[in-house]
Amino acid sequence: MADNQNISQMLVDISGKLLQSVATRQEMQARLDIVVAAWNMTLDSRANRQLKLKRFLKKQKAFAPSKEALKALELEIKTIMKHKDNLYSAIDTVLVRAEAIAQTTESFEIKVYFKDKEEEEKLRQAQLSVNYFNEKMRLMPDS
Repeated sequence: MADNQNISQMLVDISGKLLQSVATRQEMQARLDIVVAAWNMTLDSRANRQLKLKRFLKKQKAFAPSKEALKALELEIKTIMKHKDNLYSAIDTVLVRAEAIAQTTESFEIKVYFKDKEEEEKLRQAQLSVNYFNEKMRLMPDS
């Protein structure tokens, strides 16, 4: 798995100009959230990407000032996804979130949070054990 610093740089790389010229930490965070959402969409199949993009845009509809703004957001996300595919297609790390941490009034550090792969694997193994046990119980003759 790539480390936090590398993924942070990758987010900057795929964002195009979206993360540039940001006035506040809140604005940077909102834009970073878009980049993370686009990153995670690229981890799905092409068909699922479209579905996730539609769902994401539907959630954003209430916040968009106009239909044009929503269309621009869709285009921005598609561009970010294309950049991710072109630059980092082999990286399949799911991002939980990324946090913009103000360093100065004009610069930010990006801290990335990942899913805990070990914990996920333990949960998967536990579920397999439960499924196996349930199947054994189902096959046992009634006494």
